[in-house]
Amino acid sequence: MAEQEEKKRLFCPYCDTEMMAPDGAYCQVCGITVFYCPQCRKPIPRDERKCPYCGAEVKGEDTEV
Repeated sequence: MAEQEEKKRLFCPYCDTEMMAPDGAYCQVCGITVFYCPQCRKPIPRDERKCPYCGAEVKGEDTEV
């Protein structure tokens, strides 16, 4: 029995274009890096300190992945 992985389609939160990068972290149309909430994995604005979706605390650019 072969496992089938369902690929989640990711769209840029700024221009709504589908992002083709494997991790969905970079929009080729906008030329920006998209940041995701560490808890709910939804795209969030870069300047947010709290996720607007789940309320999780979001660290700045110094976070390690």
